[in-house]
Amino acid sequence: MRSGTSGLIGLAVLTAAAISACGGSNPVPSAPAQAGSAPKTTAASCQRTKPNTGAARLGTAREGSTVALAQNGAETLAYVADADDNLLHTIDVNAGTERAVTPLDGSPAQLLVLEDGRVAITLRDKNRVQILEPGASSHDPLQTLCEVPVAAEPIGIAATPDDRQIVVTSAWGKRLTALDAASMNVAFEVPIAREPRAVLVDDDGTRAFIAHVVGAKMSVVDLATGKHDVREIDLRAKAVERTFNVGSKLRGGCQGFALAKSVVAEDDEEPRLAEKPLIKGQAPKPPPKAAPKPKGRVFAPMVTVDPGELTIRSSGYGNPMALTPTEAPIVSVIDGAAERALTTNVLADGSRHAGECLLPRSAATNPSDGALFVTCLGIDAVLELDSRGIDPMRLERRRWNVPAGPTGIAIDTGGKRAVVWSQFDRELSVIDLDSEGEAVKRVAASRKAKSEITPEIAWGRRLFHRTDDPRIAKDGRACASCHPDGREDALTWSTPDGPRQTIMLAGRTHSTAPFSWMGNHSNLRAHVKETFRRLGGMGLPDTPGNKGEIDALIAYLGSMRGPSIEGARADEDQMKLVARGRDLFFEDAQGCATCHVGGSGTDSAKHDLGMSAASHAQGAFDTPALRFVSGTAPYFHDGRYATLEELLLGSDGKMGHTLQLSRQDVTALKAYLETL
Repeated sequence: MRSGTSGLIGLAVLTAAAISACGGSNPVPSAPAQAGSAPKTTAASCQRTKPNTGAARLGTAREGSTVALAQNGAETLAYVADADDNLLHTIDVNAGTERAVTPLDGSPAQLLVLEDGRVAITLRDKNRVQILEPGASSHDPLQTLCEVPVAAEPIGIAATPDDRQIVVTSAWGKRLTALDAASMNVAFEVPIAREPRAVLVDDDGTRAFIAHVVGAKMSVVDLATGKHDVREIDLRAKAVERTFNVGSKLRGGCQGFALAKSVVAEDDEEPRLAEKPLIKGQAPKPPPKAAPKPKGRVFAPMVTVDPGELTIRSSGYGNPMALTPTEAPIVSVIDGAAERALTTNVLADGSRHAGECLLPRSAATNPSDGALFVTCLGIDAVLELDSRGIDPMRLERRRWNVPAGPTGIAIDTGGKRAVVWSQFDRELSVIDLDSEGEAVKRVAASRKAKSEITPEIAWGRRLFHRTDDPRIAKDGRACASCHPDGREDALTWSTPDGPRQTIMLAGRTHSTAPFSWMGNHSNLRAHVKETFRRLGGMGLPDTPGNKGEIDALIAYLGSMRGPSIEGARADEDQMKLVARGRDLFFEDAQGCATCHVGGSGTDSAKHDLGMSAASHAQGAFDTPALRFVSGTAPYFHDGRYATLEELLLGSDGKMGHTLQLSRQDVTALKAYLETL
């Protein structure tokens, strides 16, 4: 969904304008919630109390997911992170039954079974990593050993090959944190690009590779050097276009949730053969060697995007005349040693095909045959791809339908099966990889008696992530295509009103009317309906007695929560800077608070920003709420400012007055905005 006069792009917040100019004095509200100090862990508190007891890690996977495998005697167990009910399910994969349920202290994002059997779980809403240990019986809930505070919104987790260190990505905090695996003490923390998700460590344990939901990039962090340098790999790919006199266009990307790496058992260089009688005459030519399974490669499922020509107003969102679909899925193949993308072109045939993986969410490889598995929301399927090509997404071997919302996958190499967790249906799928048929066994997980995910919200969530629904968009896009995790794709789109940046939805739909960049819709329902129209969709029914679906979608939009920084790691110097920035924000000299009421609020009025370019339909824009502004770069309605600092310095006079501020005060004001 998009923004503009009508598009969910412009829903609730004009992230564009971090400071709007209006004068007047305003009472200063109470200070915002701050990241604070959390109980410190000790080495003893995180160590196992019952070593060598209970389930142990199955296989060699050291990358986190929503499902992980363990072995307890003859039992093959799947640990499942249930984000809806804050539970850890223990499921016997062989018997197809749930053995135990462990309540967690927050909403789990990923989990990882450590070398000694402990289970590490990232708690997305609590800014913690919870460490648990199993008991002797799989029927017993796991016991919590400790909790470790990390930067805001921890999600991805992985271990080094020697199992001595754990790395954690924090999506909202934009950090990679390294923890000592034994004590869980913080070894180091480094800033990285926004919206990091999956992380994995290379085979020699010296570098971490990190996926980013937005930006078409991958981060590489040195783990072994003292500086812990951060580098970025450009994952943008070219597509051949013949419109607007463009030959080969470089496309941005989104949906970078998952990563996998090539893991191949070492083979003998030469096959071992029994002795045979000498051959008379000329010896036959040796058979050609099979194509090698890739080594040292990292696979990044994602979607390439063409948002259109920003100097030309389009009829919808993007470039309707482009040869390549607006959103085309690829698996970017990375040469790990060279730290460069091998996938440089979009291998699309110019047609939009139904059933494509436009919302990839998890990935894993099978060491036995080099297969790459990707789970896809929207089509609720698991794809098996050949990892030996430049774009494995175009080398599909087979696929399996699974319950709704597949968010995680683990491969049981010995059992020749894939285990998949589907969050929407809360079911585990066990896929027999040797079977020629469907061969999917489903195991239902238990649910809380009173879940926050009501049937109506659950229905709306499915609609939000549904691809190939002509009622939503004619080209197969889903609401989640532009709003991954209810946020935004960091892209600026060509629209009928001019260039418009996508807007974050989660946590921003309440008390922020009117909606759209220009405030043309007094309620969310009207805004959503206009969005469907601009996407070329037929729209969801909205007549008396037949409005269940659109009601459900609106309910889901309202239920999406924004990130929380409460309890995240922070330092006193930063908190002092925030306090100074807060004072500056509410001073009359800057003129920030009259339009941005209370800091994160809005005056719900339009202001003329002097946009006279032909690409803009008009120059008056609705005042944004500034909630979560720190994580929604770039800024302004057309994305012209890459950072908050650029916005503060570049918009003086049009929106507030900031040129009189010292560099330190600008930094302080930025620090305050980042807490809203």
